[in-house]
Amino acid sequence: MAWEFLYESMPDSGENDSTADIVRRYNQLVSEANMVREKDKGLVRHIFGNFYGKKLEVGIGFQRAFGSSLSGDFFDLIPLPDGNYLFIFVDISGHGLPAYTTLIRLRSAMALAINDTNHIYGKVGYVDAAFLVKNFTRKFTDIMENDDSHDFACINFVFIYNERDKFYLKFFNRSMLFPIVMRKFNRKLMDVFNLNVEDKGWYPQKGYLVGSDIRRLLFDRYYDTPCCEFIVYEGDRLLFFSDGIVEAYPKENPMHEFGQKRIEKFLIDNLNRGPQETIDQLFGMVYEYIGAHENQKDDMTAVLIDFPLVR
Repeated sequence: MAWEFLYESMPDSGENDSTADIVRRYNQLVSEANMVREKDKGLVRHIFGNFYGKKLEVGIGFQRAFGSSLSGDFFDLIPLPDGNYLFIFVDISGHGLPAYTTLIRLRSAMALAINDTNHIYGKVGYVDAAFLVKNFTRKFTDIMENDDSHDFACINFVFIYNERDKFYLKFFNRSMLFPIVMRKFNRKLMDVFNLNVEDKGWYPQKGYLVGSDIRRLLFDRYYDTPCCEFIVYEGDRLLFFSDGIVEAYPKENPMHEFGQKRIEKFLIDNLNRGPQETIDQLFGMVYEYIGAHENQKDDMTAVLIDFPLVR
């Protein structure tokens, strides 16, 4: 355990608390956070196992920044009341206990927003994606402001709609990275779409970071979240990834980040590996690039989704 991080992160809880008590409570928090993380992975895998009646393969990678026992990176696949899905991919500022505390606030706001959506759907029979995003943003920012938190979050809301062999992805992106899409057919690469780049008729659009300080600066503009739509097909492969992977660098050369081009090349070279094996290989490649685990300065999270081929 990184004891320096432990003592920096734990607040002074009073003269009656011994160091042993503080360590015990902190270790309990870490243990509970790990259980929640593993439960989340299991739930996501389960939902992907019966996704519109199809089985999607998924690979999940997650590594905390070196010296941190807690993290603010997060993802979830949420069934919506209309039978469609919302995938969220989150990167919270910082790492360790402060980021995890913000993550708890975010999950609370999301639960409230989904509950509102379920209630509204029961009345009107329709899920308004834009309203759900705005409602969540308001609730989360209110919680942050009430707690006097100056942290912020990057969030990619991806609403997924199925039509035969097509999946329509409706992005409401709040300053998060878009995924990379590998289009393949019969195990052969047809095309590569890095959705972070304007190309081939695709125009990535993003809203602002989510946080109370940003809302004070922007007023009503803060809630504007542009929507952009992309179609994927059965057989396609999608990689969602956090900037901890992109911005990883060797200790001796901080100007040379791992970058998105290396990720693209890696995905091409490993096109037909299983998704979990691919993710494991990607993380191994990042660690080889930066030289040592202690050079990892940020949390790294990746989710690789394989849509099944048409039978």
